[in-house]
Amino acid sequence: MIRIGIDPDLEKNGYALMVNDKIVALDNLPFFDLCERLRVHNQKSNRLMVVIEGGWIIKKSNWHEAQGRGMAERIAKNVGENHGAGKLIVEWCKRMNIPHEIVKPKGKLDSDHFKKMTGWNGRTNQEQRDAAMLIWGRQ
Repeated sequence: MIRIGIDPDLEKNGYALMVNDKIVALDNLPFFDLCERLRVHNQKSNRLMVVIEGGWIIKKSNWHEAQGRGMAERIAKNVGENHGAGKLIVEWCKRMNIPHEIVKPKGKLDSDHFKKMTGWNGRTNQEQRDAAMLIWGRQ
């Protein structure tokens, strides 16, 4: 079974590839590179599942008045862009008949905890860890 986790981002999407319950690749990919990689995996495997972080399915906003209006607007803009990127990835999966699932974001993990949990030895960033946690432990 091949599982791909995606943490959508306007510029660089967090990408995790798991084969037979082992993480084999973590990356950050621009939108079109990600689409191409999904297309190739879909052609090569009939046992593929793509899991996309769908922050847009959460109803609650995390805005706090103490942040100030300018900061809140900047955060809202970035969040909206990332949600849009995620929705485009979902549309790509539909168009290409790629099996996919949209899930709510999970909590953040620091690098040390991530390595202990998964056995991954390489360097990671938050987007890669988020993508990996979407598929870690899934059946």
